[in-house]
Amino acid sequence: MIQTTVPAWFWLVAVAVATGYAGALYYRNRKDELSKGLKIGLAAVRFLFVFLICFLLMSPIAKMKQEQVQKPLCFVAVDDSRSMRAALAPEYRNKKEADTAVFSASGFAQDIEQQINRVCEELSERFQVQRLAFGKEVRQEKSAEPQTTIHSSYAQEATDYARLFQDMAQRLSASTVSNAVAILISDGQANIGQEPVSAYRSCPFPLYCIGIGDTLSYPDIFIEECRFNPYTFLGNRFPLQIRLGQQQASNARSILRLSEDGKTLIEQEVDLSQPEGRQIHWELEANASGIHRYILSLDPISQEKNLQNNQQEVLIQVLDNRQKILIVGHAPHPDLSCLQQSLSRQEKYQSEVILVKELSKKSMKELQDYDLFILHGLPSRQYPLDPYRDLLNRKPCWYILGPETRVDCLNQNGTGLGIQARNAGWEEAQATLNPDFGLFEISPDETEAIQEWPPLWTPFARYEPQANGRTVFYQSILGVKTENPLLWVAPPSASRSMVLCGYGLWRWRLADYQEENSTEIFDRLIDRCVSLLSELKPEENLIVHCPNLIDNTQSLQIRAELYNQNFEKVSTASVGIQFQNRANGQQYEYSFLPQPPDYFLDAGFLPAGDYDYTARAKNGAEEYTARGRFTVADIRLENLQLPANLELLRNLSLTYDGRFYYAGSAYAPQNAVWKQILQDIEDRPDLKPVISFREAYASFLDQIWLLILLLGLLSMEYFARKIFGNL
Repeated sequence: MIQTTVPAWFWLVAVAVATGYAGALYYRNRKDELSKGLKIGLAAVRFLFVFLICFLLMSPIAKMKQEQVQKPLCFVAVDDSRSMRAALAPEYRNKKEADTAVFSASGFAQDIEQQINRVCEELSERFQVQRLAFGKEVRQEKSAEPQTTIHSSYAQEATDYARLFQDMAQRLSASTVSNAVAILISDGQANIGQEPVSAYRSCPFPLYCIGIGDTLSYPDIFIEECRFNPYTFLGNRFPLQIRLGQQQASNARSILRLSEDGKTLIEQEVDLSQPEGRQIHWELEANASGIHRYILSLDPISQEKNLQNNQQEVLIQVLDNRQKILIVGHAPHPDLSCLQQSLSRQEKYQSEVILVKELSKKSMKELQDYDLFILHGLPSRQYPLDPYRDLLNRKPCWYILGPETRVDCLNQNGTGLGIQARNAGWEEAQATLNPDFGLFEISPDETEAIQEWPPLWTPFARYEPQANGRTVFYQSILGVKTENPLLWVAPPSASRSMVLCGYGLWRWRLADYQEENSTEIFDRLIDRCVSLLSELKPEENLIVHCPNLIDNTQSLQIRAELYNQNFEKVSTASVGIQFQNRANGQQYEYSFLPQPPDYFLDAGFLPAGDYDYTARAKNGAEEYTARGRFTVADIRLENLQLPANLELLRNLSLTYDGRFYYAGSAYAPQNAVWKQILQDIEDRPDLKPVISFREAYASFLDQIWLLILLLGLLSMEYFARKIFGNL
């Protein structure tokens, strides 16, 4: 069907113009000595040429109906986790360390790979096949031709079925949501994420499961769990709580060892005859800072086939950067004890309380070792702290106003908050959170609790906060919110300081305990204030907040801060980072994503090992560099239980309108199931191609063949008149 932009009568005009032009040229022209037949032919050519020109002037559009065939969608999801190596190559279990060569040489593994590739190839004739490899993450793979090499790596350190199901649901389109099917090939081992049967509810299509692996249990002893705190401080004693287990080893006895750098630290004989296993409790001393790599190992027993779960790595970072905090009071006050009790709940702080009259007993060198000063009721008329002013300007300070505080001296300490006392009076003020404050998070529940706490005593004064400073809490007097700050943070250009415009913190801590039967909210507030003071003004222009220790099932997430030469935050520069594995030298490069006012990077999952990193930033002509290191621990989730868990796969397939198949093990492969699953899926009446039609429009002005036709007509007429006429 052809549509034009002009009225229908224009067709008659086009025919009349073309006829008149051709007639005038060949019948009224008596000079051309052409035969009658040639004249008729050339007139027809000229008529067609002129008519086509008129036709194109009408901007014709061709309307076409196109047929579209939408094939059903078929997901082929292959378990790519490390436990599949034991399912495909049982001899792999006898290796204490990962041995890829043993796995790749397995005939059963190669046979399974050929079967998966053949299924993908045959299904692709009737389905849109998407092959997915899943473990702790999901990736799409190309469906390879049948071959003898191993297509998947089977090296992911954990299995998360929920992540796979979520990924499949996101890949659906409106046309395939009710015309899809999934094939899941796995050993049934799931160790992270949501429970698989309930997680599949987000996928509205049938699920067929193929189980692989040996279901028999053999005598086995294993380290089931080791609980420990990954961080401790130098000089502390830290516990290791170890749970050992056994299967079909009723009389098992073994030796449990803890070693570091090849040196045995602890050795103990253990009796594992009880079905519930054995609990072991050890205590170690942190006598050196840094990351300590301990190896827990169990000696194998007779006829034990799985040796990979007899060993576990324990990584503990011993810190030697405990912050030293000096709390100085003008006179004895319950606030001083309250602050020390709150700080003592955090191992990262080492606090000390003294009165200002005892300050002279400490040398200036001793005072320089403190990371933070909390000054209660200071500076005062009796103790203006003039000899310590330079030190206090270099160190973070938290000023807490009291009856003895001399505000004119405090105004000279660069806090960014001017206080003009109107008289010697004091009034009660409750805390009201500033909704625009964002230097640290305070949850709605915490905000509600804090705003219900008793009021603090604040001076009756006029407050003059500088620009760029931050108010954490405003003062509410007799239920009326004012613009006067209660807790103030100095602007970045000033000294690293904070001002609490009142006293009576002990009432807050007591109220928290009365309401919650604990002081957690108050202690968290104090911890956030202290942490903020230590981060307010950076010592370097590029600061990278990278965890020192994560395990291989965690995504590495890093935050970076960039400051210019005036130590003002910059969020428009280019920031990149490079990781290098210290064992094999493999490098990884990433770029940070700006998330003002900082930068963020999700580097995903990295292989276990020790890494060095180098971060670089360029802001105009200035370049900055930051270096550090971190460790990715191998927690070996995939080596705890190696027999196939076919019951999970059976429940999944029966619950979601599919069928379960067992492909066997290396000892007894079941190749017939692959043909059966192809037949079952192809026979489903609800999985048929969807045929749809859509209208499409094409302009004749865009057709190159019309231009060629017009040039051909002109050329034909020209050469005919040249040869047979008098042109």
